[in-house]
Amino acid sequence: MAVLVVGNTNSSIDIDPARNLYVRRGTANFFTGSANFVSGGPSGVVSASIASGTTLLALRHGTTASNDLYITHVTLTVNVSNTGSSGAVSGQLVWERFTSATPTGGTKRTAARADASEAVSQVMDIRDHSGSLTMTGVVKGERLLTFPIPFMLRSQVFDIVLNEDEIIKLQPGNGIAMSTLVTGPGAVTWTYTYTLRWFEGV
Repeated sequence: MAVLVVGNTNSSIDIDPARNLYVRRGTANFFTGSANFVSGGPSGVVSASIASGTTLLALRHGTTASNDLYITHVTLTVNVSNTGSSGAVSGQLVWERFTSATPTGGTKRTAARADASEAVSQVMDIRDHSGSLTMTGVVKGERLLTFPIPFMLRSQVFDIVLNEDEIIKLQPGNGIAMSTLVTGPGAVTWTYTYTLRWFEGV
């Protein structure tokens, strides 16, 4: 059953058969003209002991975009390629906001619409690299997420769903980049795959 919210006949609250509050996480639709998108890809092999501060992937919202971008879901898989002695020290990856310029190099990706009837994305650039993106003129800002690079014998999956009060907002011209925070594990090469989900609206 559903109970109408007083003062808003277009909203309802569901309860389950035991009369417990039933919450569904649905498609974001609380912004005018919002549309949902997904993008990502696999990398090549990342070298052992990759240097701290190496940028591996980046997404930049359009400088002339008429809306803001809201990241709701980040999935990152780190896959072992060649094992070796890492001194039992894992690396770290950090996701940071950036402005001022668009990274270059690597493999360029496109934004796919979750619903083909929606407008195309206003993101201007998405790209990733197994070595290092060129970050000429890019100004990095706040650190938003961190993930380990395990000294591993198997793959590791990190799946982050951002609730409504945790969503990462990118205004026009802003971007988000994933870089190494410290030197990567020694003698261990690895690959990564990632998926970003977001919506755009005003």
